[in-house]
Amino acid sequence: MKVTLCIVLSVCLCVSASRKSTYSQGSGLRQIAQGSADQANSAVANQHAAAKQAAFVAKNTLAQSAAQASATAQAALAGKQVLLQGIEQQLREAQAAFEGETQQLRQAQRAADTAQQTAQQATQQVNAIQAALNAAQTTADQANQAASEAAGELAAQRAMVGAAQQRVNQINEQLVSVRIDYEATQAAAQRATAAAQTAQASAAEAGAAAAAAVPPPLPSRPVSGGHSDFSGADSFSDSYYY
Repeated sequence: MKVTLCIVLSVCLCVSASRKSTYSQGSGLRQIAQGSADQANSAVANQHAAAKQAAFVAKNTLAQSAAQASATAQAALAGKQVLLQGIEQQLREAQAAFEGETQQLRQAQRAADTAQQTAQQATQQVNAIQAALNAAQTTADQANQAASEAAGELAAQRAMVGAAQQRVNQINEQLVSVRIDYEATQAAAQRATAAAQTAQASAAEAGAAAAAAVPPPLPSRPVSGGHSDFSGADSFSDSYYY
């Protein structure tokens, strides 16, 4: 019995000392149990043989040996059970850790997927912004070119306006000069017309006076002589008018 208790205590101490050597300890206990079983079988065989040949003392001694071997086997079984329970506990802990790591892996996978989607969306936004920037740059270049062309057209138009303004000024100057000449000519023409009218009136008055001063014609005098005198008066009047 003392040997059995020592075996059980040794097994418990070995289990509590370290779980890392579980497999090696289990192997030693299995050998102990196998050896005890072999001893028990041998004792039983010897008992049957002794029953035929020896006395009660020999049978009792063999029975005690068999009982002691059985107790040793039971102690080894108890130790094996302790090791089995320890391994099962380690398995449960390992499974729990595996499940925890698996859960963290799923979370990390979801986070990675979310980050990948965010990166793709950011890339799409960058591409859209780049396309808009390129379009804006193209529009700006076109606007600058149009502005340059418009500036050139504006300069040319200003030059044309300046030339037209200069032409207008020249024509205005000519118009002023021509208007002055026209007014002077008009005044001279008016004076000439007035003088002509005065001369015609004077000529008419002189003609009338001359006609009144001529005596009546004689019957024997030719008409042609009197006609000659009147024609001379008309010639005088015409020459005075011109």
